[in-house]
Amino acid sequence: MAIKIDKTILFDSIASHPKHAIVLIYDLGGFSKFFNQPDVQDYVPKFINKVSNAMNIIFSGGKRPWEPSGKPSTGIYSIEPLQSPIHEKFLGDGALYLWTPPKGKKNFSDIFILNLCNRLWNLKKFFGNILKDCSNDIPVLELPDKIRFGLTRGTIYELSQYKSAKREYIGFCINLASRLQKYCPELGFIASARIGLSESTLKEHLYIKVIATKIKGFPKEIVIVDKDEFKNLDEKIKEELFEII
Repeated sequence: MAIKIDKTILFDSIASHPKHAIVLIYDLGGFSKFFNQPDVQDYVPKFINKVSNAMNIIFSGGKRPWEPSGKPSTGIYSIEPLQSPIHEKFLGDGALYLWTPPKGKKNFSDIFILNLCNRLWNLKKFFGNILKDCSNDIPVLELPDKIRFGLTRGTIYELSQYKSAKREYIGFCINLASRLQKYCPELGFIASARIGLSESTLKEHLYIKVIATKIKGFPKEIVIVDKDEFKNLDEKIKEELFEII
């Protein structure tokens, strides 16, 4: 006997006007293996909450508990708030965040974009310290061992669910962010050059531009990566996935 569905997802027939946006997607490497361990249902929410709290600090400011003490060269331990996302969505093994320009502005400031990049890279670099903190109350050996970020900028469209206040978003930049975060698992942070940081800013903060050659649907995409992280990639991976500009 077929099961009748009383309600399904329906949207208003017309999407919103295009909106300029920054899109961030993160993914937790090794999450599937973590999830398939015995009794993991008792620990998955705790782990996800640890990561979500770290993301909240990146956006809302405060002390970064993952930042190692005694290393002033790594940055500022207590950080100021950034602009809050207008939308966030849990994706099962990661999350999506969207920003539109501040009220009354047509664009994002370069300092907001730079701070967001640097904070994400910092969390990626010291993610192991979050794992150490998790060991206190999550007695599972194989936790997700990496966090990977994909960051883009472009046009999004808002979809309003029929007779509901819920909103969803579509746009090529959302698809691109999803593909960037999983494009090269050995890199924890990949941003599209569309985010718009200048060459001098990238050089000052030790980022470089390279060409990603095999992103499905986005051939020859110029991306931004950490200079040292890219330098340490296996040469075969570089040849297969990137071109040097």
